[in-house]
Amino acid sequence: MRFAWVPWGLIPSWPRWPGGSSLRRRVHPRVTWDCLDIAMAHDDEDHITEEDLWELLPGSAGNDRADILYKISAHLYSRNKYSEALACAQESVEILERIDTKDREALGRARSGVAHNLKAIGQNQEALTELMVVSDLYHRESLPDVAEIDCMIGRWAYDAKDFNTAAKYLSYSSSEAGDGVGDRHIAAQDRFYLGRSLLSIGKPAEALIEMTEARAAFKDLKSVFDLAIVDAGLAESFVALARIPEAHRHAQRALDVFTTLGKRLHSTLAILPLAQALFHEGELDEALRYISEAIEIEQTSDEPDIEEIVRYEVILRDIVSALGETDLAAEITRRHESIREISDL
Repeated sequence: MRFAWVPWGLIPSWPRWPGGSSLRRRVHPRVTWDCLDIAMAHDDEDHITEEDLWELLPGSAGNDRADILYKISAHLYSRNKYSEALACAQESVEILERIDTKDREALGRARSGVAHNLKAIGQNQEALTELMVVSDLYHRESLPDVAEIDCMIGRWAYDAKDFNTAAKYLSYSSSEAGDGVGDRHIAAQDRFYLGRSLLSIGKPAEALIEMTEARAAFKDLKSVFDLAIVDAGLAESFVALARIPEAHRHAQRALDVFTTLGKRLHSTLAILPLAQALFHEGELDEALRYISEAIEIEQTSDEPDIEEIVRYEVILRDIVSALGETDLAAEITRRHESIREISDL
């Protein structure tokens, strides 16, 4: 069994909704999901421990030494010893490059280890850059697991709001996935993220195409909850394209699912485009009721997201302005300016 950071137990993941709210707490509460779950595969036959590996290290050289260092790094990572794990992974990479190893997959795994440890110690941009090097290597050498590497890059970039990079790599991973149910589920999520990225860089028509594909896949998989997530994203795309009746229909459908499932926090994903649609339809009182509900849900959640609240209040300001409540609109504007003075929102 390979002893590595590997695509281990691929579990669906929803990183961040543009605007800053973490969907990890909105999709399946308190469940941590990652496209590439970092794990170690222990050698069940030899029962190699970290102590065994340290004992083997002094007399090793070349590929063997690099492999031992990589395995030690994986052990250290599992114990949250990220700085030490990073040093071991980096030394493994240096050895493999110095001897110009023919085992390109081993080099890719070692570099992936470097990337994950960089991310673990908060060097997110460096981690993303390192993982891009891994992707280039995997594509060039036609190595396995390339879809998972591209998936990870896309989602890391998405989480960092680097939507151009996210769109590039998610377009790769969504087309590279296999035919299994888990693969199709992840590919559908990648298409959704790709759509969200395109929407964030001002390409709503292209976003609509990707999200429509994602919706069709989730419908085939009979994944009702995922369908609701996508419907909420579709509704935002339709708002951006000024296709208001379609935005209203998709947002209402998503809200109906979230309400039926008792997913109160998730319902804000649908309430925002629904309020926008109602605003454009001239239903100002209904729009006000919905956006006020979204703000109240976010403010009273376990982890209120100020960026998300500001996002909702921008819509609230437009609605109250249209209702002639200029003093309230001015107050919202003043509060947002105060927030901008002390943050980068």
